[in-house]
Amino acid sequence: MKTLKTTPLIALMGSIGLLVCPAAWAITSTEAHSLCLQAQSGNTTALARLTTAAQKGNRSAENWLGVYYGLKHQYEAAVPWTRKAALQGDPLAEFVMGSIYYYGNGVPKNATKSVYWYRLAVDQGFQKAKPMLKKAQAKLQATSVSSTAVPVSSPVSSTPLTPAVTRQPDSQPREHQGHKTVTAATARQSISAPQPQALSPAAENHLGYAYYSGQGKIQNYQKAFYWFRKAALQGNASAENNLGVAYNHGQGVAQNQAKALYWYRKAAQQGNPSGETNLGVAYYEGSGVKSSTPQALHWWKMAAAQGDQRAQSYLDVVRSSDHPAS
Repeated sequence: MKTLKTTPLIALMGSIGLLVCPAAWAITSTEAHSLCLQAQSGNTTALARLTTAAQKGNRSAENWLGVYYGLKHQYEAAVPWTRKAALQGDPLAEFVMGSIYYYGNGVPKNATKSVYWYRLAVDQGFQKAKPMLKKAQAKLQATSVSSTAVPVSSPVSSTPLTPAVTRQPDSQPREHQGHKTVTAATARQSISAPQPQALSPAAENHLGYAYYSGQGKIQNYQKAFYWFRKAALQGNASAENNLGVAYNHGQGVAQNQAKALYWYRKAAQQGNPSGETNLGVAYYEGSGVKSSTPQALHWWKMAAAQGDQRAQSYLDVVRSSDHPAS
């Protein structure tokens, strides 16, 4: 098994700004870093304290405990802790997860998942992940081109496993009863209406997207979450998916994988292609639910049947992989 070079990783740890995070245990990120170094030097008391903090849910402690085991090449112990921190949104842990899948440290190499985690780190402004994201995307594209199961034109390299917010309500064969479909012109008029309480759920979702993307509005995740939630609670499938994305990434609300899964499932059960695709991603990555490739494939097939290109790309990659997730 190829091992991750430790010297560059240690250099990276020392060069980044340490991340302070709200935690369930009284330990700062700086302290977690220090405890990691002490534990690496053989200090069993430091290791015990770092482990206890990680067990209490402190994401910095989880991250640095994963680093500790990774530097000792004990990857079976490192990966679970790093994953816990990454699922709490720690950018460094997301970067390390990308490297874990890129190099195959403790897990089979998986270009799709390395792109996924690197992308999350980059999206949070972790600049050091950008070069590795490009390498992982190139590897993923090369894999897709060399596989007869994946068309050369498949947009795999530009569509990592990242849940996506959708602007349009998508095709919804089981659309919530009682809500009229709005045209683009109607939506634009509704978004600028002085009385937002008069908006339809579809227009509320459009307004949420405007705040989310910064298109026509100053980007504001809190306001985007408000409008997504308002529309989702009225049964709008696209808004349900978008609300799931907000929970998944902690945008405008505290990150909560279980709630993300709940809203993805609500959207998917209405036949929303993006919700089906994102639910598949959750099952494939094990975000908020036990990892299950069969379940991921099921939902991606449902979405692909409706023309969702992300779902089709994921199906192509997983089917051509030598080491699909369990």
